[in-house]
Amino acid sequence: MLKRIIPAIVIAIGLISCSKEAGEGGTSSIQGKIFGYDVNTSGIVTDSAYVQDARVYITYGDGTTVDDDIRTSYTGDYVFRGLRKGKYTIFVYSQCNSCPFNQEVVKQTVEITENKQEVIAPDIKIFD
Repeated sequence: MLKRIIPAIVIAIGLISCSKEAGEGGTSSIQGKIFGYDVNTSGIVTDSAYVQDARVYITYGDGTTVDDDIRTSYTGDYVFRGLRKGKYTIFVYSQCNSCPFNQEVVKQTVEITENKQEVIAPDIKIFD
């Protein structure tokens, strides 16, 4: 009886310790759009539309460094594919005249909770 229990315990511990963290190598995706407001020198919004060719960044888990980036299509869409279950931070830089280097980070956290999941993130809104 003990000979059967020990291998089962070892296998169970192995499966638990092999759980993968957020990142590449999965079957899920995160997609969304970047919406921009064009602001004149007086701070008045003069136009708005989905932003083409904007660089969108992703950070896996609780990290603070960029793990990947992609540019939006002509419709303002982006998609990060091949992701595993876990938490992700999606962010973009937005113009900010009162911020250091005239830019600020606009970010949102999303979570993939199952395999083959297609997460649709809310629009990220920026100023340009």
